[in-house]
Amino acid sequence: MPTPPEFHHPLRFLALVVAALFTGFLVFRAGPKDDSSRPAPRLGLGYYVKDARLTGTGTDGKVLYRVGTTAAEQLLADGTITMRDVTVDYEPAAEVPWKLRANQGQIPPDRNIIALAGDVVATTASTTADPAKATAEGRTRGAPLVIRTDYLELDPEAYVASTESFVAVERNRDTLNAKGMRVYLKQDRLQFNAEVRGRFRP
Repeated sequence: MPTPPEFHHPLRFLALVVAALFTGFLVFRAGPKDDSSRPAPRLGLGYYVKDARLTGTGTDGKVLYRVGTTAAEQLLADGTITMRDVTVDYEPAAEVPWKLRANQGQIPPDRNIIALAGDVVATTASTTADPAKATAEGRTRGAPLVIRTDYLELDPEAYVASTESFVAVERNRDTLNAKGMRVYLKQDRLQFNAEVRGRFRP
């Protein structure tokens, strides 16, 4: 088999080898830029847990509430805890029949609150003989009541939840909308801030 033209003459072959090595050296020197000159990304140190359950205690050391989440992360930089798919349940001993859930949650390190955001729903299952009257008076005692909003701050130790966002309150066929609300969970009482509009059906 005839030798290819490039390898026919020993000197030409040597020249090709030298040229190839030199070209490779240039590519190596001028090839992909070394990223070492760029600041390396800094990874935030912290903790990440799946299917977590956080327990909050009162001043007496007894369990007050439990927070469930499909994923929780705490950064050591500031101590903030962020959560996904959040539920908040008070213990039966606290005599607070409320349950809360949201798409996201956050527990800041410097405030005693749980901030819930994204499709926030708070429900209670109290009963009374006159739910329409209870709703009109702003009290939660009655048929199961549902509060919907996009943001809610819960102070679990004070048994208070509040928001400045728009809220929709539903019970049976009754509906009430308002801007801003404060819920006194242990007293089963709602307080609305502004733009209150209601529709009560017999």
